[in-house]
Amino acid sequence: MSEPWIDILLAPERDRLSVAEVCRRNGISRKTFYVYRDRFRALGPDGLAPRSRRPLNSPLRTARSTEQLIMRIRDAHPGWGARRIRGELVRRGVSPVPAVSTVHAILRRGGPPTAVREPAGSAAGSAQECVRA
Repeated sequence: MSEPWIDILLAPERDRLSVAEVCRRNGISRKTFYVYRDRFRALGPDGLAPRSRRPLNSPLRTARSTEQLIMRIRDAHPGWGARRIRGELVRRGVSPVPAVSTVHAILRRGGPPTAVREPAGSAAGSAQECVRA
């Protein structure tokens, strides 16, 4: 990745071309040229390596404690959906309360419930089995 960039960055001096002409020939903007040039001057070839676009932090992300509470509520009540769990968060006074869509995304990330209860009437000794015997 860095070799083509080095050629591009050295072209204005080497080939006696303007930066605008080098950028036009290589299909990049002048702003991009100068960003890479500054990185190359500061860090050498290592500065031309691809960088992550992921933000360093996410200030609006739901607090870990709230996510854990959502998962505990879901484990205790596997039949509850995002809307019902959000209502429970409101009832418990959690602040800030995430949107229903956020609760749903947290549930999807968390996977299936860890403590799955048997549906009513499916356990051994149910009323129907007693009648059949």
